[in-house]
Amino acid sequence: MIDRQSKTFAFGLAIALVVAPVLSPALAAPAPAVKASPVVKASSAAKTSLAQGYQLYQEKKYAEASTALWQAIQKEGAGASAYLYMAHSQYALGHVKQAIPYYRYVRDNFPKTQEGLTAAQYLVRLDPTSATASSTAPSASAPAGTSDSDEVPAGMSSNLLDRIELVRPVMGHPELSKLTISTIRDDLQKLPKGVKKILVKGGIKFCITTSLVDKYPAMGYQEGRGYDGHSLKRCPGMFNGDTVVICERVVDEASNEVEAPIGAAKLTQTFYHEIGHALDSCLNDYSEKDDYRHVYYLDIARIPPDAAGRLAYYMQKSVAGQQESCGEITSVALGSGDRDADDIRTYFPLTLAFIKKKLNIDQMLKEEAAAP
Repeated sequence: MIDRQSKTFAFGLAIALVVAPVLSPALAAPAPAVKASPVVKASSAAKTSLAQGYQLYQEKKYAEASTALWQAIQKEGAGASAYLYMAHSQYALGHVKQAIPYYRYVRDNFPKTQEGLTAAQYLVRLDPTSATASSTAPSASAPAGTSDSDEVPAGMSSNLLDRIELVRPVMGHPELSKLTISTIRDDLQKLPKGVKKILVKGGIKFCITTSLVDKYPAMGYQEGRGYDGHSLKRCPGMFNGDTVVICERVVDEASNEVEAPIGAAKLTQTFYHEIGHALDSCLNDYSEKDDYRHVYYLDIARIPPDAAGRLAYYMQKSVAGQQESCGEITSVALGSGDRDADDIRTYFPLTLAFIKKKLNIDQMLKEEAAAP
């Protein structure tokens, strides 16, 4: 699962917005002067989560605005403006550390838009070390991770194992088991060298948690994309911003009880799926680009009804299907042994070939096999 937003969105009723957030007392110093953002449109039939988020923000209900904006990103495919206002809301709440990744994401992925310029101005003040950092996309002529360059973001270790966070569980939830921790560490070490290079350069971090609500309590009350009415309490993992999150357990929605550990095999499957999302993010969200969309649509057009039911999560409408298919197909390409592997190879042959070429996976695996 992924929480990143699509780059396209369309709405109907115009809502004027103010860019600069109202600061909490802890952040009372004047914010950089910025221009008003473009008019954003909302559905005339029913107010979208995005429109609700904007309204709540203007009403200075920043916590509620954050929840609505999250829903817009998750379920409506909201774009740069939603992420920018998520950053503004966190900033206004005094959560500077949480706001910075959102500003950075908008700046790096929408550099020539008003939202990107606004985000860059806030980063100059909030995070000067990253405000001038390069965010150049990997070269299209040579797949990232195959060069000799081992660029490491400032302040981060080049050893991915050092980037693992172990989350302390909330009261009443069990501690992480040694088996879970060792399973994810082993999975990380077994990744091909080329994949590790991409993750290192992309600043990817890792988090192992008892359940998703131990890491993100508010998510326990949010419906997950593609979860058909179920909340994220049952989510076994996600890619959130720049972090691969793996859960040892899920939470029963009716009783609110933590269930038994997922098991090593399922942990590994989840890990590889989220690694697929992380690689997609590192390579400029290529699953959302036209060339990926082309082969993806060609594949899903040929999937028969009996298989479509099994593969529905990877065939969600709009950009969600592209993102989730990318995560899963990358997992299969890397040899995760996923339960859907046979269906993926059978019904997504063009997309699988595209991803293998994009990441140079066959060459990576050949080099790994030949290594002493």
